[in-house]
Amino acid sequence: MIQIPTSFLPTHRAVLYAYLADDRQLTRDQWRLLYEAIDALDQAQVTTQGQTFTFRQIYWEQVDSVFADAYIAQLVELDNVRESSALAASFARRVSATLKESRLIHREHPSSWMLWAYCIYWWQSFARGYAFEVEIFHDLTASGLSFAAHDVLNRSERLSPSDLVVLDLLGDLKTSVYFLHTETGELPNDFYITRLRETGHERTLVVFQKTHAWEKINGETVNSTLDDVLTLLPRPVRLQQGEYELIVVEYKVWKQKVLRVQQGESYE
Repeated sequence: MIQIPTSFLPTHRAVLYAYLADDRQLTRDQWRLLYEAIDALDQAQVTTQGQTFTFRQIYWEQVDSVFADAYIAQLVELDNVRESSALAASFARRVSATLKESRLIHREHPSSWMLWAYCIYWWQSFARGYAFEVEIFHDLTASGLSFAAHDVLNRSERLSPSDLVVLDLLGDLKTSVYFLHTETGELPNDFYITRLRETGHERTLVVFQKTHAWEKINGETVNSTLDDVLTLLPRPVRLQQGEYELIVVEYKVWKQKVLRVQQGESYE
């Protein structure tokens, strides 16, 4: 038996299906609605053989614990991490088959397909996230930056709140700005490397930094909001996000400024 929270609305169902059909076509508002949908499904429940589990528990036990280590082991062996989509897709097919074999997904029970969609969403987020991490780590190394990174092959290190350290600042890598819209609104790290994208356009690599992190590399800024960042780049953008003041700069500009500091050069 599947119990879907009342907070999961028909609009959430529709945007989840739209995501599965082609996430490249989602608007910014649809992405926000999708995050709401996933948050609502976190507490959806499955009762089987007298035991009740949340969708989140099902994902961790039947997907993450089974496939995560194997995927990352193969990911880091790829000659070109940008070609990781085929690897992620092959694992997604295995995830789907496992869920169907578990007898938790039933064609005659449409609600059970929300469990499948939920797990596929989180698997794709996981796979893309670590492909992004490995790609950035490779690029930082090639760029000559000095940094320390967690070991993606080590499960306990993967669960650490920070992915890397640069200039004694804690950083995290995100494939989207979802981290800016969490219920708690907390941003524990000093900077975040992520992607911004308008519907149907290429993603732009950017770095969100707290004020003290930006002050280490310095530069002029222009005040604006998150919605207008892409129209103002490459100028560094200062914005207010909840209780935090953040400065957004293009990733390549951030690298240049960090390198100057690490090499003992003066600010621009």
